[in-house]
Amino acid sequence: MADTYQVCSRCILPSSFPGISFDDEGVCSECHRHDERWRTFDAGQAERSALLERLCDDARARGKEFDALVPLSGGKDSLYVLYQATRHLGLRCLAFTLDNGFLSDAAKANIRSACSRLGVEHVYYNMDPQLMSQLFALFMRKTGDFCGVCMRAIGMATERVADMYDVPLILQGSSSRTELVLSREMFEPGPIPYIRNVLAGEEIGPEARRLLYNVSMRRRLGYRVFRAERGTRLRFYGGLKLPDYMDWDYDTIYRVLREELGWQAPQGKAEHYDCQIHAVTNYMHNRRFPGLEIRRLTLARLAMVGQISREEALAQLQEPEETCPEEEMALLLDRLNMPREEFDRCVDLGPRHLLYQPKPASRLQRVVKRVLG
Repeated sequence: MADTYQVCSRCILPSSFPGISFDDEGVCSECHRHDERWRTFDAGQAERSALLERLCDDARARGKEFDALVPLSGGKDSLYVLYQATRHLGLRCLAFTLDNGFLSDAAKANIRSACSRLGVEHVYYNMDPQLMSQLFALFMRKTGDFCGVCMRAIGMATERVADMYDVPLILQGSSSRTELVLSREMFEPGPIPYIRNVLAGEEIGPEARRLLYNVSMRRRLGYRVFRAERGTRLRFYGGLKLPDYMDWDYDTIYRVLREELGWQAPQGKAEHYDCQIHAVTNYMHNRRFPGLEIRRLTLARLAMVGQISREEALAQLQEPEETCPEEEMALLLDRLNMPREEFDRCVDLGPRHLLYQPKPASRLQRVVKRVLG
């Protein structure tokens, strides 16, 4: 962290962001890291488009009932993936949604509308609400965060649905090119070793251990190796993030969703309205990391990738901050059977999820992972 407070001259990340540094022109290390990873994105557009088409051709050639599985949250990115996959890539898609017990009615309505207009079959994967509440409470007390449970449930359900319907390709809408900037202290994506470490020693039933489900051997053996034009190899077994292969402009995305899929955001909210308790997770983050609020991190990413100017980001940052609605907090606390005082105490104890990170993999484990995925 810098010795004095500083704000990036390109995006609006401040010097309080964990691990950040600035060059002589005041540009932050996160901007440089983004450029290093994505500097060839525009120049390599034709190559990526050709590779994407080859991956889609491979999925079609397998002759399955569905070419691709698209996990839908009801939010803008996943619905746009479904639109692109059906209308422009010409894939026979199966859409599915994980219902963790907190899926909003507005999200369900947008999913119905999109699937109806695109002619796509859709299924729900319903988690036991009581089980999810128990796991949320357990993780909140032990780690100060429960989002990792939901992230792992999404990964588990995606693989299980792909296995059940024998779908060769999975298309997702998340990407580090478009997502907000977060450090390890701020977010836990819930990988299997982490979930296993938190659950160790806890009396839980077999239902909870479903979260540890990984890719089946049938899908592990479904690898393909593709060679790009410049000679680099891509090992691929069935999952890709569509924003890594095409332009992902949110002005275009919002227009397409509204005009062609009948998408509506409740009360003018476009971000994460699909989760009934998303405002609570923002509350937790903002309370734990003052000065690094979710809105600032979101605007920083948009400025970083050039979708808005730095001046626009700073202007939006001056607008009144939305507060967490009491009804959302009450809903979560009731499900967790946890008083507000204990909940806030769990938040204030800091990001304890770092205590349950898996040990670094050995060299042999890294080799096996590269081979098996």
